[in-house]
Amino acid sequence: MPDRPPIEPLLRERTRFLRLVHVASCASTQDLAATDPAPGDAIYWADHQTHGRGRLQREWHDEPGADLAVTLRVTTALPQPAALPAALPVAVLQACEPFAGRPLRIKWPNDVFLDGRKLAGVLVDAGAGPRSTYLIGIGVNVNRVRFPPDLEATACSLATSTGREVDRGELLLRLAERVDRAIGDLEAGRTAALEALFRDRLGLLGQRVRVESGEVRNGVLTHLDFQQLELDGALHVPLPIVRSIARSPN
Repeated sequence: MPDRPPIEPLLRERTRFLRLVHVASCASTQDLAATDPAPGDAIYWADHQTHGRGRLQREWHDEPGADLAVTLRVTTALPQPAALPAALPVAVLQACEPFAGRPLRIKWPNDVFLDGRKLAGVLVDAGAGPRSTYLIGIGVNVNRVRFPPDLEATACSLATSTGREVDRGELLLRLAERVDRAIGDLEAGRTAALEALFRDRLGLLGQRVRVESGEVRNGVLTHLDFQQLELDGALHVPLPIVRSIARSPN
């Protein structure tokens, strides 16, 4: 690939992230961000994580030097903090879609899919460090061409799906820009556009779903925003307490 300009000055110029920490390997970029005593919004990028984490303590696998594993540390006072985990997959989708060359979709609650397979995932840790600090972990399968046997049928990368290698630094810059913009919208209470894209790419409106929020509830999903779900036009379920949602067979 041709030489590209250094990323850190571009991040400082275009986003709130004034510092980039790039390491060859670490246990987890979430841990790296959580233990860094330096103040300010920053990005932590590892070419390989030995113990990458996904949601519910699942492992996140990356191909050393081929994929993108980053944590974006942000300190901000959000009027609706519960909206952040729903807005972030939209930002990741917007960043990755130009590289994919075709529409991506969101799989509940925080995965981004390409051609029916998992391309990227988001993990948000709150409460690590100062109040209102969020550690936004993003993993994207970028240039890898192999997956563990148990993931071969369900995962993909930008390279396997498009036949082209992607500049990881350029993708990181796009991710930072989109996350920065999404957070800015949340700070200002501008959620309509993010919610509309979330609903469109989730594709569950009008579908019969099963919601687990202390108890299992079944119904047709008639409305969804960053605060609540509405089933059959009557049953309102606050979004922050929803643990899972899936199409119900009946």
